[in-house]
Amino acid sequence: MDWVIVAQIVLAAGLGAALGIEREIGAQPAGLRTHMLVAAGAALFTLSGDTGAVGADPTRVAAQVVTGIGFLGGGAIFKEGVNIRGLTTASSLWVTAAIGLAVGLRQWLAAIAATVLAMIVLWIVRLAEHDWLPRRHNVEVVLVLAADAALDEVERQALAVLPKAAVRRIDYAGHDQSILLSAKAQSGTSLPALAEQLRHLDGVAGVEVAR
Repeated sequence: MDWVIVAQIVLAAGLGAALGIEREIGAQPAGLRTHMLVAAGAALFTLSGDTGAVGADPTRVAAQVVTGIGFLGGGAIFKEGVNIRGLTTASSLWVTAAIGLAVGLRQWLAAIAATVLAMIVLWIVRLAEHDWLPRRHNVEVVLVLAADAALDEVERQALAVLPKAAVRRIDYAGHDQSILLSAKAQSGTSLPALAEQLRHLDGVAGVEVAR
């Protein structure tokens, strides 16, 4: 019936919105509208392939949707300095398309369960990562000092850039005149921008930053 088809598309868009809101809150490039459109589009493609005609196979259409979403997800991934960003957003788009396909095939329970599980992964697991995997978010910073630089002054300036509460370790390399800092990376930290900021500190001759 026509109203059932409309309800399927609306449901798919609603489930996609649940994932899109989380991405929107995190200020990701693919947010609420993108996830809603991906889910609704995937459901519509699947419904279009399920015409009831002899030989009609909605799974063939689903396979093409999977291929298409790969290109869309690839556009959400980009390289920023030594960082690769957007992998989680690309994955959420892939799952959103799968949810839309499930709705189109009237696999209601599977679609709802996948949405709930994806929300748990995106929201709760992300928050738990900071406690369970603290080293995963660390950056190693090596400051090479000029010959006449004062270690304590450079340290003071560096801690102004990297908040003291986030610093894990400070080692002095003695005659090499360098400082090693292991600091917790803040969300959205750009390593090139961080290195450029540290390079302009008085007494700093060179900077190496690695995650």
